[in-house]
Amino acid sequence: MFRNLLSVVALAFLSSNLMGGAEAFAPHRMVSAASTTATTTTSALAMSDDFLQETPEITKERIEALVESHPVLLFMKGSKLFPQCGFSNTATQILQSYQIDFHTVDVLSDEAIRQGVKDFSQWPTIPQLYVCGEFVGGSDIMIELYQTGELGEMIEKAKADMI
Repeated sequence: MFRNLLSVVALAFLSSNLMGGAEAFAPHRMVSAASTTATTTTSALAMSDDFLQETPEITKERIEALVESHPVLLFMKGSKLFPQCGFSNTATQILQSYQIDFHTVDVLSDEAIRQGVKDFSQWPTIPQLYVCGEFVGGSDIMIELYQTGELGEMIEKAKADMI
């Protein structure tokens, strides 16, 4: 009895979240556990189109659009203000040292981009820097280029492109 009641309450809760409101808790909806299960299953199937994974081609197009529209673009874990890994933190600090406006994409919030950017650049790690539409590399390469001054030259070109 308790297990059936718990099932009905849990399904009603799921149903209210899937169907968008408290009407799922109305007495006419909870006739029995079996009918509630059928209703929830049907609703979940009807909504399944909203959760389709995008194709690798669509992800590639999204990445291309980002790279083309931002002169300095960093795919990273976290954000400029709150990097979620040491390598991403290093990359943002290097870019901030140039006092340039750069765009970041948090790969942790988008699994398609997280995998897609690795395929797009054929580079297995995050962060990934793009300057003027060209893939530069990860934080280790950024450190090297920063130390030799080459990254500064790339950034200066990107600054000129922004004007």
